[in-house]
Amino acid sequence: MAEPAEVPKDAPATGKESVQTPRRQGLKNFILALKHINEASVAENVKQRFSDYVTIALVVLCILSLVVAVSLDVPPGVKFLPLAFTVGAVLFYIINRMGIIISLTARQALIVWQILVAGFWLGVTSAMLVMLVSMYCLSQMGP
Repeated sequence: MAEPAEVPKDAPATGKESVQTPRRQGLKNFILALKHINEASVAENVKQRFSDYVTIALVVLCILSLVVAVSLDVPPGVKFLPLAFTVGAVLFYIINRMGIIISLTARQALIVWQILVAGFWLGVTSAMLVMLVSMYCLSQMGP
């Protein structure tokens, strides 16, 4: 009977190996995840789709439109347009990425969903913080 092959420490855990592989904690896990994402982003066998490039262009356009809305003296209704454009770009991004979840296991899909929800709440609370700080700064300026 042949001995099972030894699994490298940095190999992805599958099946039985996931029970034997110790979990890394905290900052070390975060750094290894960033390294893995960086390696995956430059891998030759990973192809970017057209919607990936559209998303990148939309992010640049959103940033530019928000800067223009803040820096130029335009009517308040026009200042709302970059916000609506940004929300639309984020929805476009999410809709184009949701298909990825179908290819994941149930556990992976749940983890991705939890990260997506956490990102949503981070965005909501960050926006509220920026709004509160802006309102405080404007109230301190006086008439």
